[in-house]
Amino acid sequence: MNCDDIRFKLGSVNPSGISDEVYYIAKQYIKTWPTIEDDFDAAEDADAYAQYDGSFELVTGQKWARFYSTQGKGKISWEYQGETDCKVVVNKATLSYPKLTNEVRAFAKFASNGDFVFCVKHDGKYYIIGNKDYRATLTPNGDSGDAAGSAKGVTMEIECPDTTPLPTYVGTIELSDGTLNCSTGVFTPTGN
Repeated sequence: MNCDDIRFKLGSVNPSGISDEVYYIAKQYIKTWPTIEDDFDAAEDADAYAQYDGSFELVTGQKWARFYSTQGKGKISWEYQGETDCKVVVNKATLSYPKLTNEVRAFAKFASNGDFVFCVKHDGKYYIIGNKDYRATLTPNGDSGDAAGSAKGVTMEIECPDTTPLPTYVGTIELSDGTLNCSTGVFTPTGN
């Protein structure tokens, strides 16, 4: 089953929100993780940050894949979960696919039973949900669109415990059809 690059056409049901593409890879295909830089020990204000420094090194032949989140229902967040080192948080993203196709249902089942790392674009920045120590969980919720005001589709909630809130990512992501530079947002296609 090939669940790579699940796409849909933009339309009137996709107002502004979490941006258009989400990238994912099975954790087992990550050979080396970049290090995390942060200033949480030096600052405890809203401007404190966590950021991956460097790029993910993947197992030979493996690449990130794309999945789209419809923009109106998506959100990305983090919340504190305890007092361990005063830093334990849960990073979260809500993604919504606007159709109930066999392909997206298969992807939801496939991803909810696996161990993946997700890279989500939001407000011009790329955020990583998932880390080498904890499993990111994906919970799909389907909606047939029968109820008044509801839209047909699948909403997926991704969350992962971490020691830092939503680390940003400015490295590169290798895709089957090119390379995405997450610091500039520029996609460079492979070949033609």
